[in-house]
Amino acid sequence: MSDNSKVVHCKKKPYDVYIGRPSKWGNPFVVLLDGDRDQVIEKYREWIQTQPQLMDSLHELKGKVLGCWCKPQACHGDILAEMAEGEGHE
Repeated sequence: MSDNSKVVHCKKKPYDVYIGRPSKWGNPFVVLLDGDRDQVIEKYREWIQTQPQLMDSLHELKGKVLGCWCKPQACHGDILAEMAEGEGHE
């Protein structure tokens, strides 16, 4: 098994940390309401960087399997996995 964080569908594969709504990691931006899938993921990338408590907690996700409803489609979890592996700060 890889040591890198990755995202899986929370009902189809086992996971370590649930990141969908209403978890603290959930994306507050909704597809169609706040933009298309790519737009809400980018909004999440920008938003999470303004949330010091989440940025300081990214270490919790390092090396974990993250569960969300979006996969296999693009997901805010992809951002979380990327940031967790990069120490959280861009």
